[in-house]
Amino acid sequence: MINLSASLALAFVVAAAFIFGLEVSLWASIPLGLVSGFVLFLFLGKKIQSQLEALMGQMQQHLQDQKFDRAIDVLKGGLSLSNRHFFVGGQLNSQIGMLYYLQKKHDQALEYFKKGFVKHYVGQGMMACVYYKRKDYDNMKKAMDDAISANKKESIIYSLYAYLLYQLKEKDEAMEVLHKGLKKLPDDERLKTNLTQLQNNKKLKMKIYGDLWVQFMLERPPRIQQQMPSHMRQSRKAMFR
Repeated sequence: MINLSASLALAFVVAAAFIFGLEVSLWASIPLGLVSGFVLFLFLGKKIQSQLEALMGQMQQHLQDQKFDRAIDVLKGGLSLSNRHFFVGGQLNSQIGMLYYLQKKHDQALEYFKKGFVKHYVGQGMMACVYYKRKDYDNMKKAMDDAISANKKESIIYSLYAYLLYQLKEKDEAMEVLHKGLKKLPDDERLKTNLTQLQNNKKLKMKIYGDLWVQFMLERPPRIQQQMPSHMRQSRKAMFR
């Protein structure tokens, strides 16, 4: 990462300057160098963050105009920042994959999800849904297991995994996933509700997750006159949580 390399280089230069230029002791020079490098790393990180926020603003504007291709192009342009700071590339790849998924372009979505950030739990969940729709259940389960490992406090991931397993007639495994979720989120009423549903041999109530559930597009959203599809309207609210 360029930002990290620049920060380490500054730390070395500052420490060397104190040691050889000002004849400061080694034990005092090294901390001064490290502090200088750390401050530069924070500064460069904030600069990258500002650039990403500008990209997201452009993307959101294109989404409001229902111009998905332009929104994707904006994010792809941001991939040039990938080698500058940690996790930037993974985050952008997950976002790009989401936009392809919402257009039902699963080949393209999967390409970017594979390069995405595992802590981007919505992207990980969508990748699992692509595998599910393709009946690639081993990769579906791996994607969900990875999502849970990296996002232990996200309720929707446990319920989504349970939902997919239930569709595969694996009710016991689905209940096990919900139990696992409740160990991490013991007060989550949504997980409790879905566990009770399975215990009573009933379908999971995924609509209790609202917009967050709709964007996975596993159930048909309610039709609202002639407005644009609800999953497109609602995904803008949920996709960056």
